[in-house]
Amino acid sequence: MRKVLFAVDNGPLSPSVAETSLKLAKAFGAEVVGVHGFNATLHERAFRIMEPVLPEEYRKESLLKKQREFHDRLIREIMERISLSYLEPFSDMFREAGVPFRWVAREGKNFRAVLEVAREEGADLIVIGSYGFNRARDGFLGSVCLRVLRGFTGDVLVVKGETDMKKIVVCLDGSVYSTELLRRVASVGEAFGSDLHLLYVYDTNLHRMIFEKLKSFMFHVKGFSFRSEEQEKLHDEFIDEGLRKVGERVLEKGKEVLEGMGFKGRVVCDAVEGFVYEAVCNYASVVGADLIAVGRHGRHHTEGSDIGSVAENVVRFSKVSVLVGGSKGDPRWDI
Repeated sequence: MRKVLFAVDNGPLSPSVAETSLKLAKAFGAEVVGVHGFNATLHERAFRIMEPVLPEEYRKESLLKKQREFHDRLIREIMERISLSYLEPFSDMFREAGVPFRWVAREGKNFRAVLEVAREEGADLIVIGSYGFNRARDGFLGSVCLRVLRGFTGDVLVVKGETDMKKIVVCLDGSVYSTELLRRVASVGEAFGSDLHLLYVYDTNLHRMIFEKLKSFMFHVKGFSFRSEEQEKLHDEFIDEGLRKVGERVLEKGKEVLEGMGFKGRVVCDAVEGFVYEAVCNYASVVGADLIAVGRHGRHHTEGSDIGSVAENVVRFSKVSVLVGGSKGDPRWDI
């Protein structure tokens, strides 16, 4: 982790975003870049919309032209100063900690400004609050957070409040994606003395639902004999036990990866049944996790998908901050 970029909007989560960035940068000797996007064009358009309702004496084209030029210049200058006022207060915090820090104020849509600067800077990690000023209810993600999450292929840490690193839940699914994520999280765990909870979630309900559909169709296939009760029992036992055993293999591989890295912290392994995103969030609450780490994609990733449904819903409904691992590796099985 050489360069951390954090997005600021002066909202309630901005201090936590900056503090989390500082913790990580200090632990890894990384440089930090703070960024805020200001959308002067939005205000310029609003000014144009107001023109037809101005008093008649102000609607002369020569006067409007002068007002537009003055307004546009003033708005851009003021909004840039506002952006810098959001970023400047963090300078002392980083300087006192001995962490290299720069800020960038960029004109444009907020999420585009963040993504542009992240790519120009070659950021390894973006740290961003889950919402800005418009938090509504559980499951709500701010539009900037969501668009950055969808648009950046590297690691994104979505902050939901003060973020410690003492207990981290790492979601594994047996893909190369999750194995590479585990390696990166292990380095964080070493730096902060974290306990790592390796978690595999399997959903037996999905397979039972598919089996019920198949069963209803097979009854109408000529020459097919279906011993319903016996085959249902065999199916349920096989699926439930089989999925659990797959989970155990995935977790064992995770332990081997950590041992190979020489990880010295406490490691806990759990395979649990349930709807995946819901089980992840519930498990994190039960064990008192400070952070959840989940891959952007899993084994079922296909081209054209910017983020998997499990990752997005974990970010939405988790009570704690979530690290979404970038698309490094591929979805192949890794067990």
